[in-house]
Order: sequence, then C-alpha cells, then structure tokens
Amino acid sequence: MPSSSNVQGAVAILGGLRISRIFLTEYKEQFPVIRITTRDLNSAKAQELAKLGAELHQTSESFDDVLSGVDVVINTFNTGVILEVEEQLNAAIARANPKVYFLSDLGVDYRLNEFDGYEHTEWQRKRVITADTKAALEGTQTKVIQLVTGMFHGWLLIPDLGIDIEKNVYTSLGPASNRIATTAEDDIGRSIAQLAVLSLDPATASTVPTNLRIAGENVSYEEIRDAVSRVKGVPKGELKSKSLEEFNKNLKVDTTANALQYIWVLVGQGKTDFSNENANELVNPGQSLWKWKTVEDYLRGSGSG
Repeated sequence: MPSSSNVQGAVAILGGLRISRIFLTEYKEQFPVIRITTRDLNSAKAQELAKLGAELHQTSESFDDVLSGVDVVINTFNTGVILEVEEQLNAAIARANPKVYFLSDLGVDYRLNEFDGYEHTEWQRKRVITADTKAALEGTQTKVIQLVTGMFHGWLLIPDLGIDIEKNVYTSLGPASNRIATTAEDDIGRSIAQLAVLSLDPATASTVPTNLRIAGENVSYEEIRDAVSRVKGVPKGELKSKSLEEFNKNLKVDTTANALQYIWVLVGQGKTDFSNENANELVNPGQSLWKWKTVEDYLRGSGSG
C-alpha cells in the first residue's frame, strides 16, 4: 500500500496487531497514519486492520520504506526476530530519526532479576538488544522508551505459574498474598498511545521517563482464586505453597526450564508487584481515560488478553 511521508502523528508498528487496533480506532485523530508490518498481508487480522485504515507492509520489506517520515516507532517483535534484523532495523531507525521509539520490552521487569549465571536466554537477549539499540540511536533526536507492563492476563492464568483453573488449585512459591502485575493487551495499547501523545507534545514531553512500568492490576493468588470462584460459581479453590528456595535451586541445573518458571520465582521473591512504583497516573490519571481491565474482567470475557 502507498505510504504517506512527513505526516505529523505517523506511527509505525512492527508486529503487534492488537495494539494496532487501538491506534486505528481510539487514537485515529491523534495518529492519522498507521503503518503495520506483518508476515501475512492476507491474514484475517491484517485485512481487518486494513479496513480500519492501516497501511500494511510485509515484515520482509525495507525498514527504510516502513519508517520514512514517522514520528513514533513501536516494536513488538519477539527477540528471535529482532536479533535477525537488529543491525538493519537500528540503522533504519537512526536514518528515519523518529521522535519516539518503544522497545519490545513488554512483560516482567527483568532488570530486577537475580539469576546470576542461569538467567533465561530470553532476558539475556533483551539486555543485549536494549544496549545495542540505545548505542545505535545515541546522538539522534529519538527518545527510547522502555515500557514494562507485567503479565498479559491470558499468560497469567496457567499451570506454569501455579494457577490451575480447571482443577481449582492455586500454588504459590512462598506466600499466596504475593502480587503479580498484569495488564490487558488493549490497555497496553492505550498506554503506549498515551505515552506517544505526551512525548510528541513539547509541553508534556519531559514528563515521560525513558524507563517506566504500568499495571492494570496487581493481583495475588488468593485474589485470583476468589475471582474464579465468583465468575464460575464454584467453591473457593485450594491454596498450596511450594518452597521458593528449593524451586529456585532446581532452576540452576534445569536447562529445559521455560521463562514462566523463572517468572514464578520472581513472583515468590516479590519482584512482580508494581503497586508502589508505576506510571498508571501518568498514562491514565484517575482512570479518566479508560477503566483498567482486571483479571476478573478477563475471566468474564469482558477484558482482552
């Protein structure tokens, strides 16, 4: 599709079809040009976004073409894709010189990790990508924003984190009162859009930090269990607890462990609770722009991912 260069409020979104929908619907006035990269231009999701006005670009297309004239770049590629294209992508961003670039760092705050010598490779990759990107864009006008969002609702409610809704059993590492930051995908899209709006306005640009966290909800195992009980009309499930120290010790020698098992440890260590440090009021003061979707909303089918 043809591109429109030098349009104020032009946004390039690398992947992230759900985030794109928020820009195309709720923020269409602020961002009249939305370019989206996708592997399959003919997929149902891609065509739905095209009908909403998106410019679709093949992921394999030249980044210079995709980024030409844009003000905001949002990267939601996974680390595997980024490492394949990192050099070309960073060079293209430097040439395009957008005002704002969002790193692909949605998820837990891995900066707090203490897995010395056995950290999961996903976070090792993220550290390298972040350092390489900041180095490549040093000296440009581009503000690099690292936004941490906690878990997606849909990724939180799974047995790998000790949350087994089917069996109605909730197993924590340590206290069941430990909280997990979690944010619906649509609310992540809204937060990114608001940060972009604030960053492009000279009157508010300085209020946006380069590293920040949001959380639609900070929820405990007890509260998840209680929400499941209310939504499904079943008795409150069983709360169990495993040894945090023993589980973490086993991770050091288990080369097959997935990232979620590491996150389970972070929950037990109290490192996934964003209650006391978040930018919720910056992006959505007093919930005046939208109401944050909760885990219970997600269980009821009224809150996306």
